[in-house]
Amino acid sequence: MIGSPPKLDDRTFRQLVDVAVARIRQECPEWTDFRAGDPGIVILEAFAYLTGVMLNRLNRLPEKAYIEFLRLMGVRLQPPFAASVTLHFSLAVPVARPVNIPRGTRVTTGRSQGSAEPPTFSTMRDVTIKPGETSVDVVGYHGQLVSWEAAGQGTGLPRHYVRVARPPIVAPTGDELDLVVGVEALENEVDPADRAVQVGSKTFRIWREVENFANRAPHEAVYVADRLSGLIMFAPDLQLHGGGDDAADVIALGAVPGAGRQIVVSYLTGGGVDGNVAAGSLTVLRDPFNGLQVTNLEPATGGRAGETLENAMIRGPKELHSLQRAVTAQDYELVAQRVSGAIDRANAFTEAMLWKHARPGSVLVLLVPHVPLAARDNGRVGADQLVAHQKEDDRARVLSALDERCTLGTLCRVNWTRYKSVQIETRIVVAREENKAAVRDRVLARLYQRINPCPSPPGWSGWRYGEALRDWHVYELIRSEPGVQYVDSIRLSVESAPEKHVYALASDAFQPRTFYAATEHLLFRTSNGGDGWELINEFPGETVTVLRCSTRESGSGPHRAGLVVVATKMAPPEERSRVHVTTDCGETWRMLGQMDFAIEDVALLFRDGEPILLLATDAGLFEITLRDDAVPLQILVDPANQGLGFRVIAISTDVSGITRVAVATCGDKGVWLSHQGGRRETFHKIGLEGEMVRRLAVQHDGPHAYLWAGIYEAGEGAGKGCFRYRLTASSDLVLGWEPFGTRWQGGSCRSLTFHGRTVVAGTRLAGVVWLDPTTADPAWNVPEIGCGLPLRTASGLHPIDAVAGTADGSLVLASGIEGIYRAARPDGRYEKCSRKTYEDRVTIPATWLFCSGCHDVQVLSEDETN
Repeated sequence: MIGSPPKLDDRTFRQLVDVAVARIRQECPEWTDFRAGDPGIVILEAFAYLTGVMLNRLNRLPEKAYIEFLRLMGVRLQPPFAASVTLHFSLAVPVARPVNIPRGTRVTTGRSQGSAEPPTFSTMRDVTIKPGETSVDVVGYHGQLVSWEAAGQGTGLPRHYVRVARPPIVAPTGDELDLVVGVEALENEVDPADRAVQVGSKTFRIWREVENFANRAPHEAVYVADRLSGLIMFAPDLQLHGGGDDAADVIALGAVPGAGRQIVVSYLTGGGVDGNVAAGSLTVLRDPFNGLQVTNLEPATGGRAGETLENAMIRGPKELHSLQRAVTAQDYELVAQRVSGAIDRANAFTEAMLWKHARPGSVLVLLVPHVPLAARDNGRVGADQLVAHQKEDDRARVLSALDERCTLGTLCRVNWTRYKSVQIETRIVVAREENKAAVRDRVLARLYQRINPCPSPPGWSGWRYGEALRDWHVYELIRSEPGVQYVDSIRLSVESAPEKHVYALASDAFQPRTFYAATEHLLFRTSNGGDGWELINEFPGETVTVLRCSTRESGSGPHRAGLVVVATKMAPPEERSRVHVTTDCGETWRMLGQMDFAIEDVALLFRDGEPILLLATDAGLFEITLRDDAVPLQILVDPANQGLGFRVIAISTDVSGITRVAVATCGDKGVWLSHQGGRRETFHKIGLEGEMVRRLAVQHDGPHAYLWAGIYEAGEGAGKGCFRYRLTASSDLVLGWEPFGTRWQGGSCRSLTFHGRTVVAGTRLAGVVWLDPTTADPAWNVPEIGCGLPLRTASGLHPIDAVAGTADGSLVLASGIEGIYRAARPDGRYEKCSRKTYEDRVTIPATWLFCSGCHDVQVLSEDETN
């Protein structure tokens, strides 16, 4: 990037005087008195001063030329954005006749700040409170509606323009009525497809606002508006060949108003930051209505001041590079921020670089809403404030604008950014001369300003997406405050983490180092192997009982990656279960269905290319598709016992495409197997009658696949461990079930996973145990008491309810009542990885941002530490 242009003449006042004196010495040797008081020197210095003023203006020529070039290229200063809010009009009692509230009804606040006029909001639609009803809602915008102002008359010539009387016109709100231009037309000139209005006794054809006159038909009724100055510009003409007077060489770039035709404009004038009023502020009707009351139940958002010249000079070159098309990430971000004043930041990502399930060519644009400086407490922007300022209308407007500008074949998605709230507890020591309260306030202000997703003055553009917050960041922020002697301690903490009662844990087979964990009604995700956990969804009034991810054994299908299924149990007195599903790794969720029976396990398979969920319930085995209108259908497993309940499911697909489904009954009725994808009446029993099977899992070893079954053990008994069954065409006739119980001391087997060829089991009594079935005499290995897993007693470990491992075998996670623990391998040392407090850093995913919680800064004088 080229730097600032050099000054055309950079001589100072003293240099100008010295040059003049040197010239006098050369041209007039008899002038010898150059003292400051000499009349000639006084006149010379006066001329030097005036010359300096002239040079100063001359040196501004490059800046002026730069501004003029941007203006010629169509770059205009952006007008103020109008805050918007839903106005709630109500009556005390229902009335027999409809109450009409016309467009342009004005509402204001009860009082104003100082002598300033209180902000006025205007409705943009006619609404009616119907007979028998007491209320109606309508969107209002900060500004006053000027209806059909006479702006001038047409000349019939190109390049005609008119100016409104009350600029500025607010930036586009998404409501086409915020600026309407009508040009007088005769009745026979108005096509039935044209929009027209009657103003007085005349008919006016509605013209359409466009960004520029490129690619317009000669008779297309369009105009360009400079909303900040209130200028309405009509189309120019273009001479194709210079130097001639031939009319054939001139083409019109659009229609122009005919000579003597009146031009009227209806527009919304106002906008600005004053419109960002709190909820319940708009209670005064400026237009009288008997018995009608009004209020705003939510705060008004989106008000922004008009653009400064300095900002336009920075923005201009970016717009010239984009050419009104969204190609680069910067193009997407620039369009998103221009569309609405309610958007503070926008960031574009190539989804395929983030997610394995993403479609190639898809772009994700994440938005941060604008939170006015006046609404920030000491500069702090909390997650609740950000969510309160997120409006679906603003997101939809950004998506619509990007769809118009993105390249062919590109799928664009627009969502609101997600946030992780972090709190800092620190103790600092200051010099004895310092005011401790003042230092504390300044340190808090620095922390709130920097740990902030929104831009903050002076010059802070907001926290970077995906950047971890380290203790180094906090140390540098505090040490930059004058008067701080040293930082004694720093502790980072987050609001929520799967610290306790984690009974459901799953590994994503497609997304690297990604796990999901559930505790009660909360669902968490980590994308960095447990370094940090983010709350991705809540299920109020429900408890998560089953958590499953799509596996590489689910069968062939284009949408396997990203699928996660959660089964929940509703709180009493409801005795029902619900199934929730996501296809994008937990970014968005939908409820698939509600069942009147308890869901024990869930598995996903693809049948004929369509994803299907299998539900093991106490009422039988069911299947349900992922369609919105899907209903569960029972799969008959045992024709002799239609009410047979099932506890667990396992699915395996071999290289030839054969999908096998194994299910274990709720009691001790054994295990059933289907070689035809779990279709109705394709199951047959393969043994383990008399054993209470509580876990099934499939292990792949080269061309072979093995079905493992974990056995339940009542009481404090050592248990039987696990059984293995080889899933081959003739295995049910030849090998049967192999017991693996040597040195098993874990009691009940609660979970199974695999680490390469090693089988890893979560147990009730022995923590995480492991076994290599390929050795000559396979036996289970029991961890030591000091392995890092949580202790229940001095000589016993807490039960492990779930174990999961990464697809590449680089990590093993185990969870239970004390949270989540991880190790590089089953026989390694475990560490807790699901805490709320951190000493060195807090991480976030690549698409998340930090916001500040309530920091705790303790300030001590150096005398208090001695």
